Amino acid sequence: MLSKVAERVYWLARYIERVENTARLAKVHSQLMLDLPKSVKLSWYGLVQITSNEDYFALHYDSRSEQNCMKMLLSDRNNPASLISSLWWARENIRTTRDILPREAWIHINELYVMVKNHQEDFATRTKRNELLSKIIRACQAYTGMLEGTMSHNETYRFLKLGMLIERADMTTRLIDEGGLFVAQEHFEKDDESYFDAILWANLLRSINAYFMYRQQYQTEISGQEVLQFLTQDEEFARSISYCLNEMCWFMRKLPNPEPMQNALKSLQQKISAEQKLIIGSNELHNHLDWIQKELSQINRLLYSTWFNPKQVA
Repeated sequence: MLSKVAERVYWLARYIERVENTARLAKVHSQLMLDLPKSVKLSWYGLVQITSNEDYFALHYDSRSEQNCMKMLLSDRNNPASLISSLWWARENIRTTRDILPREAWIHINELYVMVKNHQEDFATRTKRNELLSKIIRACQAYTGMLEGTMSHNETYRFLKLGMLIERADMTTRLIDEGGLFVAQEHFEKDDESYFDAILWANLLRSINAYFMYRQQYQTEISGQEVLQFLTQDEEFARSISYCLNEMCWFMRKLPNPEPMQNALKSLQQKISAEQKLIIGSNELHNHLDWIQKELSQINRLLYSTWFNPKQVA
């Protein structure tokens, strides 16, 4: 496969995963606002922080209102990290790789883009917004399932999986960090802390469809520490960081010269698995998650130097 084509396929998968994750993030944050008592001040600006868009927001918006935060996250075409921008780029990447992907994949993504484009105004109100976000999530899941069941598991498929997995691992670190930062702000009275922490972490788990699998593994009351362990170190849950890294190693094994990438992934996975308990809400946890994000960025650069720009040094 030509390196440019492989790169487009890789980014197609990253953008679709980003669209789904962004939709989940916005929907669950809205639900959390309803579940927590009014005395708890949960800022919409947390959505800006979790997606690392603080600089862009400061340049283009004058207040941290729900309307502004949601517009930046979902429908701002000038923001390259917004849902609509990610969907546009996914559509462009699949449009230019239609000769190696099932025709149904192009039709599916094009229809999703047109639907979102024609209903952007629904993002402005909570009820319509949640309905549209649910449709987007289901469409992304249907697309992923369709490729899983209809594609040959060849090089094209492997680059799709690599893109999906690295994007998924990155978003998981950001969700955990957001939960930890919220706990660190000490919103609750001590008597209520355990109860409202459980609400927070239950919503976080639901944001990545992890609630059911977590409850199967942990039979006790939801704990931030156990959620952290589950989402970082569990090697069987499909959205945990360790699982994503292990799967990346598996899918690249038949690609040319996979050893440098596999070594980097295994090293990162071993360090994550060996990490002792970090305290939820601590600076140490925030720094640890930030370090994982930087390592994932370095892995992305190594991936480029290995397969997309093999003559360049990462």
